[in-house]
Amino acid sequence: MNTPRKIPYEKGIPDLRSVDDQSFNALRWWRSTRADNFHAPALSQMKAAVANVAMLAEPRWREAASGDAAAAIAIVLAMGVQNSHALKFDICMTALVVCACEGDAASCLVVAWVLRRLPKATAREKRLATSWSVRAIRPFLARAGLET
Repeated sequence: MNTPRKIPYEKGIPDLRSVDDQSFNALRWWRSTRADNFHAPALSQMKAAVANVAMLAEPRWREAASGDAAAAIAIVLAMGVQNSHALKFDICMTALVVCACEGDAASCLVVAWVLRRLPKATAREKRLATSWSVRAIRPFLARAGLET
């Protein structure tokens, strides 16, 4: 008996049957969590969630999912915030947030930029964006002896 071959994506749409609920929820944490509230277990879940995804039409995805901040930034900026409703956007933003949490200041600033420009962004998203901006500059303030 021939078993149909599983293809993770058809026409760029992920096969969510292989993604458990916890991983699926982790893909949306960037929308609701302050920068300083991401902890190691959450980052592990987020990394696992993006590691299980393949984007065949995106040649930079493998690097982005592996922690390459420049690749993650390029993908998110190319998608644009007008696509922020799409699951693909959540997946890419999750990869970007992982890079930001691992210390990449540019990733922090892009996360902040995206949050401020989301369609229907409220004061809540703007507060989240501020937390990412602060996270980006905190190492520079510490080096200058200005962090409190």
